[in-house]
Amino acid sequence: LRIKETREVDPDAYEQIQRSKVYVDEVQNYTQLEILLFFYLGGPNGLFLAGDPAQSVVEGTEFRFEEIRSCGHFVGSVLQKPKTVNVNFRSHSGILNCAGGVLDFMFTHFPGSAKQLKKDAGLFQGSRPGVLSGASINQLNILLSDKLKGAVILTHDDSARHWRRLLNDYKLVYGIREAKGLEFKTVIILDFFREIPPSLQKPWRELVLGRAGQDFERSCPQVGTLLKLLYTGVTRCIEKLFFVETRSSTAGDATMRWLTKKESHGGIAFATRNNINDVEAMSMTSDEFVSEGINNAELAQTAEDLSQAQLLLERAIWCFEQSENIELASKARIHSSSVQFRAELQPPYDEKNANDCAMIEMRAAQLMESLTKEGFLFEAVNIFSSVEPFLSDYTKEELGKRFICKVRLLSEE
Repeated sequence: LRIKETREVDPDAYEQIQRSKVYVDEVQNYTQLEILLFFYLGGPNGLFLAGDPAQSVVEGTEFRFEEIRSCGHFVGSVLQKPKTVNVNFRSHSGILNCAGGVLDFMFTHFPGSAKQLKKDAGLFQGSRPGVLSGASINQLNILLSDKLKGAVILTHDDSARHWRRLLNDYKLVYGIREAKGLEFKTVIILDFFREIPPSLQKPWRELVLGRAGQDFERSCPQVGTLLKLLYTGVTRCIEKLFFVETRSSTAGDATMRWLTKKESHGGIAFATRNNINDVEAMSMTSDEFVSEGINNAELAQTAEDLSQAQLLLERAIWCFEQSENIELASKARIHSSSVQFRAELQPPYDEKNANDCAMIEMRAAQLMESLTKEGFLFEAVNIFSSVEPFLSDYTKEELGKRFICKVRLLSEE
């Protein structure tokens, strides 16, 4: 509405907006209304969109490239013909072949869920995914502390917290939707098939064993969403992928059979069966732990939900500790303390007496000083905004002079 109003009352300002260059990745995660906003911001020649419709897993969106054309038509823009990139610079062929098998199910039985594109080809050959059946929690904990230290666990999003607790508070447990857009060296897709809802266990089995009927999309539309989730999870992996099922299930047993059956895939199975005690060590190097920690710390800075930011910072601290990088671990702890402090001050506010307010003022001043020293300027401003309701006019003025003005000067530099 503001953009529309600007176009009417201030054409010069609107023209300046139209000269913006807007680059949008993961465009399949946006609604038509949000895509329309991108067109208003970038104009007909200032918009670059990239995405994969097969990874449209955000709840509430069902992306198709035709939606972009309809938005462009609405604002009077003439779009260039979409360009397709089929060379995958992240994953090797062993992982992409498996992902391609998932796409075959999607395009065959759910043709309306995503536009069929040519499958990705990897630049390098690589090992096929491993299948581990019947792994115990204790065995997984041993692996994650030794041979697979640093591996990322991907689960159904509503199970991530449960698995994090079972795996001794292992920090690198992500829901698949949460991990969307990220990439990891080693990935374990944990109990994905066993945790498929009971009502979809048999339909999933019929699908992977080639017994799905022609009306499968109409009768079992939820399976299409599960396929997109699985495809998204598989393609997060760079080097080594494992499918791990802790217990037998109808969907899990059928999928393990499909993954390791040579006859179905031109004589070469998508995956190999592994003994959990014979998995080769795939631990991350110190540099890789640092890189993963930085990724999580950067995501925490942009997270709107404070509990999510806290979780990301816990992961970052853990990664920095594994690399024995004391300096980065210390910075992440300061940031984490600030986020936790802000979470404690979220409304509705409890009644605070004078002593409480004095403690809040003192804690805020200490945190803002530490944050400024470490270069967390915007987090210092966030702290100031969170404590304002508890500050006296004098304190607001002093903190504003000492920190907010300093932050503005540093940001201008």
